[in-house]
Amino acid sequence: MRSLMYTRFDEFSINTKTFELMIGRELVQLDERVFLLFSLLIEHYPTHCSKQECLEYIWPDTVVSDMSLAKLVSDTRKLFKLAGCEVPIIQTIHGRGYRLSKELGQQLGSQGSQLEQLNPVISEPSLQLKESDTHEETTVQGELASWLNDDKTIILFGSLQLKRRNVIAVSLIFIFAAISVFSHLSPSWFTSSIHHSKELVYSQSPAAIGRILWVDDNPDNNIKERAALREHDIGVYITTSTEEALLLLSIYGYEMVISDMGRGEDPIAGLKLLRQIRESGGKIPYIIYTINDTQELNDEVRRSGGQGVAVDSENLHKLVMYHFQNK
Repeated sequence: MRSLMYTRFDEFSINTKTFELMIGRELVQLDERVFLLFSLLIEHYPTHCSKQECLEYIWPDTVVSDMSLAKLVSDTRKLFKLAGCEVPIIQTIHGRGYRLSKELGQQLGSQGSQLEQLNPVISEPSLQLKESDTHEETTVQGELASWLNDDKTIILFGSLQLKRRNVIAVSLIFIFAAISVFSHLSPSWFTSSIHHSKELVYSQSPAAIGRILWVDDNPDNNIKERAALREHDIGVYITTSTEEALLLLSIYGYEMVISDMGRGEDPIAGLKLLRQIRESGGKIPYIIYTINDTQELNDEVRRSGGQGVAVDSENLHKLVMYHFQNK
């Protein structure tokens, strides 16, 4: 049984321990239960995972019906498709349970084969040497230790007379040593690279004070505004359509919605989304962020249950922070 926490497929990568999903270069927000489901499916592949196993693992110490599991699987498929993942992800085994799709399973099997091919090289404890090679191996190890202490790399590799069977082992040792020395001599670069990768992965601070769903079909227009909110420990999640927004709001918890006014060919899409949320009983604070503000628009937003209209980053920031500081 596999115990992989991080798994990379052609279409996406998933970490079932830290609950992170990357599709393309975008971090996609998913419910924790989706990651638990994937963990089971990956571990059990190529066999299926029974419904009972899924229920006990995903909802421990909780009485839930098969319908809850079926809805989780259905919502997961929809969210992956909306995020741009076209490949099937979960196969239903009727009457029994669920299994990772054949397409993903083949990629998982390919990863396993590559690991098996690498294991003999990585885990080989020592080379089988003829008696005449023993002295030479001792010389290599001694000189390598001297190189690590004295940095005499030119002398070491100029003086070694390596046999073909020793090349792989010494090359691996050299690569490891080179990485160690490089990271020691260049700590600032090494550390900044780690921090940079973290910035790409995490969508909100671990100490986030709240979460915002930002609806805009041109999200690149609001990069600076979103960055400013994240600096105040507010998690910001992006979606580009009314349909996706309604689906996300039905599954996850947010403290606020920020929406543009017009999307696609609909000049009042933001106002329509507000009305749909209120008609369904949703009371989440709602702000429209647009370049054109009129008294009529403000009045209509208020009548529809919205909290206001912002036309620039300063006004938007005031409206958002007022909510989070007074909630």
